[in-house]
Amino acid sequence: MLCGQARTLVPRSLPRVGGDIKGWRAGSRARARPVVAKRNAKKRQARKLEKRDDARTMEKLAEERAARLAAAEKYRPPPPPPPTDPNDAKDRIAQRERDFQVALARVGEAKAAARESEQWDPSRGYKPFDDVQDAVYDMALAKTAVYESHLELALSLLTVAKGEAPSSLDKFDWVYERGVEDGNVRCLSFMLAAMTKANVVSGVCEVLWVANECGVTGEVDPKAMKGALGMLADLEELGLLDGKDVDALNQTKEVLAEEESAQAVS
Repeated sequence: MLCGQARTLVPRSLPRVGGDIKGWRAGSRARARPVVAKRNAKKRQARKLEKRDDARTMEKLAEERAARLAAAEKYRPPPPPPPTDPNDAKDRIAQRERDFQVALARVGEAKAAARESEQWDPSRGYKPFDDVQDAVYDMALAKTAVYESHLELALSLLTVAKGEAPSSLDKFDWVYERGVEDGNVRCLSFMLAAMTKANVVSGVCEVLWVANECGVTGEVDPKAMKGALGMLADLEELGLLDGKDVDALNQTKEVLAEEESAQAVS
């Protein structure tokens, strides 16, 4: 019994007394291969779990960012102080155009950093990268600020013509930081009608430029658009429009003609 128990305590991986050492070593190496395979499988499983955790983290960040954006949609930011006069408004335009160029450069830097990241996945693109999304959002705000500065110039010209105190775009129920396409199109109609009624030619052209740049020319109230274009056309016949105003008039007519052609085809 004792000898039998002793034999059972001898591990299989150890050589028996009197056995062939060379044969045992060869056999032990052969039996060691499954262990290596198990280690590789564990590494693969660990990497899979790590990728899954990274994906969950990215999804959580995306959900948090979506919640922040949803809250921002409901927020109506207070208007900034209005330009003191048209020259101040022009200076603001120049500054906001510089700010937009800076924001645009930051988007390029954020995208480059994302492509160099270990988490970069071409199939998913930049969507999982919060830094890129924030940079794009800031760039959109900067671009909107450029458009708003042109409308502020138009409003400044209007207040000067009417002898009124400087005012912000919320006078026409404009919501700042929302952009022209997000519920503010009707404000362009109000502004265009007011500029035309007061014969503020440069103000009319600023509003038209914003509408053309944002692709909402066809959404402006037809009556307000007809009145503005009619006034500009009359002044052009009299030779009273400068080059910039003529460009705004021609660009608007081209945009409207293209939209009419597209509607006719569809």
